Amino acid sequence: MALTSEFPETAVFIAGHTHQIIPSRITNGVLFTQADHFGIHVGRVDLLFDRNSKKLLHREAVCEFMDNRFSLDPAVISRAKSQLAESDAALAQPIGELAETFRARSRPGEPSDVEILIGAAIVEALRECSVAVDGVMHGVFDEKRDFAAGPKTVNDIWNILPYENYIVTAELSPDEIKMIMEEVYASHEKRNLLGFEVRTKGRGYDRHVISLTLDGGRPLDRAKKYVIAFNTFDSRSAGHHFMKLRALLETPSVDCILHPVQTRDALIDYFRRHKIVHKITAANHLASAA
Repeated sequence: MALTSEFPETAVFIAGHTHQIIPSRITNGVLFTQADHFGIHVGRVDLLFDRNSKKLLHREAVCEFMDNRFSLDPAVISRAKSQLAESDAALAQPIGELAETFRARSRPGEPSDVEILIGAAIVEALRECSVAVDGVMHGVFDEKRDFAAGPKTVNDIWNILPYENYIVTAELSPDEIKMIMEEVYASHEKRNLLGFEVRTKGRGYDRHVISLTLDGGRPLDRAKKYVIAFNTFDSRSAGHHFMKLRALLETPSVDCILHPVQTRDALIDYFRRHKIVHKITAANHLASAA
C-alpha cells in the first residue's frame, strides 16, 4: 500500500509476499494483484495501449486456479526430473505418529490443538538454543482442515506450515501483551497466545481483553517483563495487520532477538523427538510439552 502511494504513476503493482490471493484491487489508483503461493494460482495482467499515442487505455488482472484443467508442462517436468525425485524422497521421510486427530479451528482465547502443538514445538526448539520463553503467539494456515491421526511424514508438516518463518523473541510487559492481543482480535487474523489465559468480551473491532493471566490462572507480575515468541511474518506486521506489534518490536526496550529456528523445522523435530504425539491437555500448554 505504501508503494502505491509513493509511485502513483505505476500502472500495476504485482506483489508476491503475503501468501494471499488478491486477483485485482485498485489501491491509490494503482492496479494491485498477487497470485497466492506455491503456484496454486497463476496471475495474468493485460495492459492495452494505443499504438499511436502509447497511452494506457485499459488494465486488467486475474488469477487462475491451477486445477486439473491444466496439465503439467512436459519440458519443465523433464528438466526438473532429478530435483523433483529428490524433493519427493525428502517429503516422504517418516517423522512420527499423531495419536489422535488434532482440531485446527480456534476461537479468541481458545487455541486449537494444532496451535498448541506448534507452540510446544517452538518452545522446545528455543530451549535447545538455551532460550526460555513464557509464551508463543501463533496461528494455523488452514483452519478448515483438522490434522488427522496416523503416521506422519515431512510432507504433512509442509501442509501445516507451508511457508518459511524464523522465530523472534521479545520481552513485553503485561500491558504490552494486552495491547498486542487486542490488535490481533480487531484484525480478524486468527492468532492465540500460548502459555497464557486470555479472556475477552465483545466482538470484532469491539473485542477487548478483560483478563490476562498465566496458564492455570496465575496472576501476572505487573513489574515483570515476559518473553514472548513470534514468527517473523507476524513480527513484521503480517501484511500490515499488526502494525502496533511491528512498531513495538522495533523499540530497543523489548530486546527483540531473531533466533536461528524455523517453525517448520521445529515441528518436524518435535515429531522426531517424541515419536508418538498426543494432545497437550495439561493446564500449562507449554511446560507440559517438554
